[in-house]
Amino acid sequence: MSVPAVRVLPSSRPEPRTWPGAPSARPAPDVAVAAPAVRPVPGRVVRSGRTFGARVPEDLPDATRWAGWLALAIGEALLGRRPATQLSGWVSAEVLAGLNRRQRLRPTGVSAPRTVLLSGRVQHPGPRSVEACAVLRSGGRLLVLAYRLEARDGQWLCTALDAGLTSGPRRRAEPDEARS
Repeated sequence: MSVPAVRVLPSSRPEPRTWPGAPSARPAPDVAVAAPAVRPVPGRVVRSGRTFGARVPEDLPDATRWAGWLALAIGEALLGRRPATQLSGWVSAEVLAGLNRRQRLRPTGVSAPRTVLLSGRVQHPGPRSVEACAVLRSGGRLLVLAYRLEARDGQWLCTALDAGLTSGPRRRAEPDEARS
């Protein structure tokens, strides 16, 4: 069974444009031609599109890869496949308390199917903050995450989390049942 490719969506903001102004003495630089799109390798997080937002300091790890890994870990914790305490170094105390509370409310003995990251998106509103969202699949259900990462001690820390899980797959009515 192959792992599906993870695709980070391009920025939804428009590309920056330079409007023609007064003619200058210098000739305009040549516009670089964009490289053709490369098909992602299955199971790898890739970037596509241009990044838009604040510049991130070099001492921090790549936020796109970090957000992808963290989305999978949070998804597994929400679905009961991983103890929430494993995330204690990567999430704030408030987020960890919310994950623990959701795990206590889950029915025991119910095993969740494998969690797969379908897509994700990362924005940099500030140089030391990241806003990310991800869509994960677990069996026939989708888990949607929106979370905020902030730089602390040279790594990213999840300080806010909002999650939603779709209901299970719908059962189609049989032709005989529809008539009754």
